[in-house]
Amino acid sequence: MKNKKIFFDDGAKGFLLMLLIGQLFLNNGIYLFFGAICFALIIYNLQQPYKPAVFTMIFLYHFIQVSAGIWLSNYLGKDINYRSDHSDTATLAAFTGLGLMFSMIIYFQNKIPNLSLETLKIHAERLSIGKTFKAYLVAFVLTNALGGIALSLGGLAQVTLSLVNIKWFFFLLFGFQVILKKRMQKQFYLVVGFEFLLGFFSYFSEFKTVLFFLAFLLITLLEKVNLRQVILISVFLVLVFFGGVFWSSIKGEYRTFLNQGNNTQTVNVTKNQALDKLIELSNKQEGSDFDKSIIGFLDRIQYTFHLAKAMDRVPSVIPYQDGANWGETLSFVLTPRILNPEKSIYQASIKATKYTGIGYAGAKSGTSVSLGYFADGYIDFGYFGMFIPLMILGLIFGTGYFYFIRRSGNNFIFNYSVVGGLFMEFLAFEMDSTYLLGRLFSDLLTFYILSLFFFPWLLKQLSVTDNSKEYEMGKPGIDNS
Repeated sequence: MKNKKIFFDDGAKGFLLMLLIGQLFLNNGIYLFFGAICFALIIYNLQQPYKPAVFTMIFLYHFIQVSAGIWLSNYLGKDINYRSDHSDTATLAAFTGLGLMFSMIIYFQNKIPNLSLETLKIHAERLSIGKTFKAYLVAFVLTNALGGIALSLGGLAQVTLSLVNIKWFFFLLFGFQVILKKRMQKQFYLVVGFEFLLGFFSYFSEFKTVLFFLAFLLITLLEKVNLRQVILISVFLVLVFFGGVFWSSIKGEYRTFLNQGNNTQTVNVTKNQALDKLIELSNKQEGSDFDKSIIGFLDRIQYTFHLAKAMDRVPSVIPYQDGANWGETLSFVLTPRILNPEKSIYQASIKATKYTGIGYAGAKSGTSVSLGYFADGYIDFGYFGMFIPLMILGLIFGTGYFYFIRRSGNNFIFNYSVVGGLFMEFLAFEMDSTYLLGRLFSDLLTFYILSLFFFPWLLKQLSVTDNSKEYEMGKPGIDNS
């Protein structure tokens, strides 16, 4: 009988229970405790052994962005409502919304067959690791070229950006085979290192992306958790935190150097110049800046502040929009510019300024500040109605996830890689509803077309032999090992 849940040994359970109860004794502890309960319930039910971890990664990053607001208050020694009267309400609403949205996804996760490690190894053996590595290299070159010109392609920009995700599909497919077959490890380590370093030469700090996909691989193959693993993960998270604090302390000056002060989200220097500047900034950091860096880092990753500020102004200053906000989002996303030449240009900062009362700079200053899609729901429907669009979104995520798990091909790790490449870009709690739905619609459409016309051919090319009729994916609940 395959395990339907990840097994935690007694040591891991005891350690985690101690952390859970210990939070109650901290400042703003009740909010940390409520979040920990939400975390435990979602993770325990969402991440199941040998099933894709893409929505686990999305939940984890959302959870961090909600929790960071509490930890910022604690670090400053202040009440959670120190800069908004509704920070407590916004935090509880965000945790509740996460629970409801991901409950929809858990329903579809439960419908995926329970697999064993042996089954995944069998499916890995049906693919050529050498061909997959070569395909990744080709995708790396092509998608980086496409990413550089995507925004200049007008109406094709969204589809082009969706195609860029194909590189990460190949990264995951290669990574699964490396781990399951225990071959070409050196090449994989080089790929991870190169992707990580290359991310520093991006305006948007894309070095984090490869780490998210690496975590996807490791968590997908997780079946048991012991005390040693929990302690090692805790130490690793502390190191990641301090790494994030350091990056936060130099990011502003580094980005200004990258765009050469022209207020655009572009890179206008060579990679060698960028590397030299990165080393220079690293060497001149002083201990006196560390406290400010921690505050800046926590403030940067938290994203309940805008939801709280929206609650401050709606409905006391601005009335509930009764669906108009999400209606505008749907109209913007679903109406091609060719049918509406007067269609406005997407500018998230304008909406954020309107509903928070904070004067944010816009695109002309090379800045885009989003309100966040949780706040969009609150502005339209209030405290309880805001959960309806979140549950609908969870249903869309879950339906699309289940479809591509079943229909992308007749190989499990191939399909796991598809859903990873497709959905991982929706990590952030801060995403504006217009941007989120626009990217989701484009990604689903692009990958649907790929699943019809490209994936069958690709799977055949990557197979060790032509075994397209040798086996079929089982029905929900059936293990085809």
